[in-house]
Amino acid sequence: MSEKAERADRADKKAAANKYYEKILDWFKQQLISGELREGDPVPSERELAALFGVSRVPVREALRILEYIGIVENSPDGMIIQRVDIQLLNPKANFASEITMETLENLFEVRIFLESAAAYYAAERRTGADIMRMQESIRQMSAAIDNPDADAKALIKSSHDFHFHVIAAAKNPVLENMYRNLYELLEVSKQYTMRSTQVSDATLMDHEAILYKIESGNGEEASRYMKFHLTRALKKLALGKSDG
Repeated sequence: MSEKAERADRADKKAAANKYYEKILDWFKQQLISGELREGDPVPSERELAALFGVSRVPVREALRILEYIGIVENSPDGMIIQRVDIQLLNPKANFASEITMETLENLFEVRIFLESAAAYYAAERRTGADIMRMQESIRQMSAAIDNPDADAKALIKSSHDFHFHVIAAAKNPVLENMYRNLYELLEVSKQYTMRSTQVSDATLMDHEAILYKIESGNGEEASRYMKFHLTRALKKLALGKSDG
């Protein structure tokens, strides 16, 4: 098998794996529609759900996080339980995964603006040479992907996301980084409904370069301001269905 074919095969397997959480969400919907699960009922454990679907706990956690964000389940002193049964969401045509995207993605993006603006400020004060090199490499990969019409779309988007992760890491605040990673897990689930490869543009690249320049020069106020500008613009595009943050 050629290297290109192997990459395509790995991408297909990853895409299939990413769909597992949708199957789990659909199972919950069917259980709620049939009445097998009712308000106040305990939710099966991660281990039980993973065994039921023959998957790891990763897609189980993604599905449970979505259900929690749209208010179907909640954590209680006795464990996770069914919080409410929304008639609208129980419509056979309803899609729990897209529901999280439509109802909460903009709110999540606002939180991301808050966290990343703070991270850019502290990154300018605390960044190391290695941090700068990682951000530079993400920008280099993004630039090369934009200039290459045959570039892999997922690689292009990944280079943009990697840059933001490197800024967070450069802030040297484990609590902030952990909060961001938990947030971004949910954004990753929603991303497939809101992002397209053509949206990672030259403007995105220039924004990243400007943010890096301010971080590298140690100007925390300006780094924070540029990050806020970049993500606020992305949020406005998100409202039009074309985010590129």
